[in-house]
Amino acid sequence: MVCGCVRSQHYDLRGQVLAVDRGRQEVTIKHEDIRGLMPGMTMPFKVSDPTLLNGLEAGDLVQGTLVVKEYTGYLTALKRTGHETPLPAATPPAVILQPGERVPEVRLVDETGSPRSLADWRGKVLVVTFIYTRCPFPDFCPRMDRQFKGVQTEILADAQLRDRVALLSVSFDPTFDTPPVLAAHAKKVGADTRLWHFVTGDRETIDGFVTKFGVSVIREGTSAEGVTHNLRTAVIRSDGTLETVFSGNDWTPAQLMDAVRHAD
Repeated sequence: MVCGCVRSQHYDLRGQVLAVDRGRQEVTIKHEDIRGLMPGMTMPFKVSDPTLLNGLEAGDLVQGTLVVKEYTGYLTALKRTGHETPLPAATPPAVILQPGERVPEVRLVDETGSPRSLADWRGKVLVVTFIYTRCPFPDFCPRMDRQFKGVQTEILADAQLRDRVALLSVSFDPTFDTPPVLAAHAKKVGADTRLWHFVTGDRETIDGFVTKFGVSVIREGTSAEGVTHNLRTAVIRSDGTLETVFSGNDWTPAQLMDAVRHAD
């Protein structure tokens, strides 16, 4: 049931279907600029009714209605308007870390402007996700922030874990996400910097680091607002080896905490 007091915004969407996942009630669309919301990019959208996906296939041109609420977004209408052969998909990262492999070191800078490396958290289980603060869609980076806030609450409530786990949000938008911006964002989302830090680094370093976890970042033009990316969240053991990686945004704080306890 949807509460009538929840404010929602409706936007016109036009673009081309790149993939259809009926099991997840999801369609990936390379869309045009969505006026008042976000620039054109490629991203998956949930649909309110699975029948909206009936007959759709990669290459279809579509138009529809995108509903965005505070914590979610989904398509409530979707109509096929034509078909064009889609361009080949980008080549996925060639080398992705596997569980048990050592996570490589990386030079970072945190929200205070201090230099950091993963070795600073050696001896603790480190949970890492990848975001950028200007991400406009509530089911993407803002959802990762909310998930981490829930994990933070559980860690602080557990006397056996609160000094043995750290959370790290890595921004792949270093041009905009400077330390002062990250500090303001940390405050906005309720991060307790005793255990949850926001970091970035130079673009080449960050791009090389995120691909190790299966994160694909595509920047369209020179503006960081035109960023297409997927979602991955990694759990790194206290010895610096990889425990596991969660794909997408469907994991819950409880599921992540199970992985943390297994890695501890």
